[in-house]
Amino acid sequence: MKERVVYLSGEFVPESEAKISIYDRGFTSGDGIYEATRTFGHKLFRLDDHLDRLFNSLDYVRIDCGLSREEMTKICTEVVEKNLPLLGEDDDYTLWHVISRGVRLPGTMTMAGPTVAIFAQPVDFTRYARTYIDGVTLVTPATRRTPPQSLSPKAKITNKMNHNMAVFEAQQVDPDAIPLMLDLDGNITETDTANAFFVSKGRLCTSKSRTVLGGITRLVLFELAAELGIEVVEDDFTPFDMYAAEEAFISGTSGSIVPVSNLNGSQIGDALPGETTLKLMRAFNELLGMDCIAQAIRHLGDNEAKELLSTWEERLG
Repeated sequence: MKERVVYLSGEFVPESEAKISIYDRGFTSGDGIYEATRTFGHKLFRLDDHLDRLFNSLDYVRIDCGLSREEMTKICTEVVEKNLPLLGEDDDYTLWHVISRGVRLPGTMTMAGPTVAIFAQPVDFTRYARTYIDGVTLVTPATRRTPPQSLSPKAKITNKMNHNMAVFEAQQVDPDAIPLMLDLDGNITETDTANAFFVSKGRLCTSKSRTVLGGITRLVLFELAAELGIEVVEDDFTPFDMYAAEEAFISGTSGSIVPVSNLNGSQIGDALPGETTLKLMRAFNELLGMDCIAQAIRHLGDNEAKELLSTWEERLG
């Protein structure tokens, strides 16, 4: 086996042979949904929750993918298993689902049926490794998050141009910056790939679910916070609230929990990660049965990895 295997509309095919028509609605108009699930230690994490969100998104956009929940679960497991031989011992996959309305036959309004692609890509650990120690920079772009009155943020729509514009604007300020998007009233929503949290007076604060994607890691954090006795507050918050916060972090499927160093150049808190963030990172690792931060750091060059691992161990205590 020399290349990864992809599930494409009923068949398992080599990645190089997975081809989609130029007439596919996903290509011509972004008419589709997507989902991303991560493995930890080569095992899919919270697949049921991800599939809940996937099928809810499909219902929202009125696409019938032609697969039952049981069939989808089986295919997900098969895709990972078929691709495990190409995965290093300390590596993991992100399992992608991309489902479009399918091909509209040229010259007609007839649809040929949905396109269903399920494929595994190695997690790019180098993207996150340094940020666990140094934190990330957030910038509030001019582009606002699409309001729920126009398109529900709870559905993972393949058309990401709203987020893309925010990324472009944030990176004009700082090439390494991540956009923290606001709603039309100036309240914090989410980044282009993650939910945002901050800690104020010991409380874990985050945006109302009405204006953000219901992140699976976000859901896990709510559960962990309850176990740790940390109060969670969902409300309308502005950048002012995060400027004054004791600490902040973002959460997502691939990066898990990543501390925030500053927002628009204003430092947040005095430590990276902050006390509450570190508690949640520890609890998340305990839930996984592995240290996903150390895993990411080990993918850097030997000298840098050694230095950062030492720093991470010191912060763990």
